[in-house]
Amino acid sequence: MDAQGSAAARTAWRWVLVAGFALIAALNLPGHLAFDSLTGLWEGRHHVRMSWGPRLYSAMLGGFDSLLPGTGLYTTASLAVTALAWAALPTLRGRVAWSGPVVLALSFLPPQVLIFQGIVWRDVLFANLVVAGFVALAAAAQAWPRRAARWPLLALATLVLAVAALVRQNGFVVIGPWALALGWIAAQGRWSRGLVWTGAGLAAPILLALAINHANPVQDPPGQSFAIGPRLLAHYDLTAALAEDPTRPMPRLAAERPGELAVLRREAPAAWSPTRVDTLDRSPALGAALWRFKAPTIAAEWRAMIADDPLGYLRRRLEVFGWVLLTPDLRLCSPLHLGVDGLPQVAQALGLPRGHWPQDARLYAYAQRWFGTPLYSHLTYALVAAAVAIVLLIRRDPPDLAMAGLMVGVLGFAASFLIVSLACDYRYLYAVDLAAITGVLYLAVDPTLRRRGQDAAPSSAVRTSA
Repeated sequence: MDAQGSAAARTAWRWVLVAGFALIAALNLPGHLAFDSLTGLWEGRHHVRMSWGPRLYSAMLGGFDSLLPGTGLYTTASLAVTALAWAALPTLRGRVAWSGPVVLALSFLPPQVLIFQGIVWRDVLFANLVVAGFVALAAAAQAWPRRAARWPLLALATLVLAVAALVRQNGFVVIGPWALALGWIAAQGRWSRGLVWTGAGLAAPILLALAINHANPVQDPPGQSFAIGPRLLAHYDLTAALAEDPTRPMPRLAAERPGELAVLRREAPAAWSPTRVDTLDRSPALGAALWRFKAPTIAAEWRAMIADDPLGYLRRRLEVFGWVLLTPDLRLCSPLHLGVDGLPQVAQALGLPRGHWPQDARLYAYAQRWFGTPLYSHLTYALVAAAVAIVLLIRRDPPDLAMAGLMVGVLGFAASFLIVSLACDYRYLYAVDLAAITGVLYLAVDPTLRRRGQDAAPSSAVRTSA
C-alpha cells in the first residue's frame, strides 16, 4: 500500500473509532449496575466496606462519584481507556491497511464490545486496563531507542497494570507475562540485561500496587475483616468433595464439630453445583454448619484434602473450570446485565432508581442473537488469542512481543480460574474476549508477516540508548 492509501486508512480508523465508542456511550450511559456494582459505589461513597470485593474498585467508583454523582463519569472514563488503547494500535506499525478500519467497524458488533463496555463491572475495567497496559508497553517498545518517549510509556504501563492487579482478585497473574515481554524487548540479544528488566517489570507494578492499596481510603469497619474469599473457596471445594463422596474422612472437622460435619455429609450432595458457590445457599443448614467451624480448621482440612487426593481435587476443579470457560448453559452463567439491580436499601441510599429502561430490552434482544454462537464463547476467543500470539511471535517486531504478551497474559489469567473459580458468570473471563479482539485489530492494521524496518532497529543502536 502506498503512503496516501495508508494515510486514508488511518483517517478512516479514527472516524470509525470515534463513531463506535460514541454509539456505545449513547446506548449504555450512565452505565448498567449489578449487585456488586451498586455495593461498590456505596462503599466508595462512604469509604467503608460492606462486601469482599476489591477495595480499589470501590474507591475508584467513589472518586468519580464525588466529581459527578452516579456512574456516568466512571463509565465514560472506562470507555476512554479502551478507546485510547485502540487509537494507539495504528501507531505501532509503519502502515495501516484498509483491513484495519473494516475489522474495527466489525469489532463493535459483538455484545462484548457494544454492551459490555457500558456495564459497571470490575471485570470490564480489569480487561480495559490490561489491554491498555500491554498496548502502552508495545508503544514503549516502538519508541525504545528514544528514552524521552520510552520512560513515560513504561511508567504509564506500570501504573495501569498495578491498578488492574488491584481491581480483580486474581489480577496479579498478568504481571508475569508483562514482565517477560518487557525483558524480551529490552534484552536485544543480551539475556542478562533481559533478566534484569524482567525482574524490574515484576517488582515495579507489585510495589506500586502495594503502595496504592495502602493509601486506599475504603477500609474495613473497625474490628471486622472482609477477606473471606479464600474461606469461601475452601467451603466450595470441601463441599464438592463431600458431594462426590459423603463418607470421605475429614478428621479435622470431625474432631472440632462432629455434629456439623454430619450436616455437611447429609446436605452436600443436593446443595453443591459446579455452576456457582451460591447454590450452597439452597441449604441453610449447610451454610450455618460451615461457618461454625474455626477458620484455621477449615483451611487445614482444605489443604489436607488437596494433598491426600490431588487427582480428585483436580477432577472436581476441572468440572468447575469447564463451566467458566465453556459456559455450556448461559442461562446459569449470567451472560449479561442491563439496568440497575441490587439491594433496595443500597439503591435508595445512593439515590439510584432500580429497574430497566426501554432501550435495555432492545439491547438484550440484540445480545440474545449472539448467545450460543461461537462469537459468544470464551473458548473461541481463547483460541483466537493463542493464534494471534503465535503469529506475532513469528513476526517478532518489538511491539509484537508486547501484544503477544497480552495474549499470554489473559490466557494465564483464564487458567487461574482452574484454582479460584466460584461461579461461571460470563464476565469473569471477559478479559480473554477483549484481548483477543484487540489482537485481531492489531494484526488487521498491518496483516503482513514481514518486519517493519523502522521497528527492527539494530541492536547496537538500541544498546547505546538503553
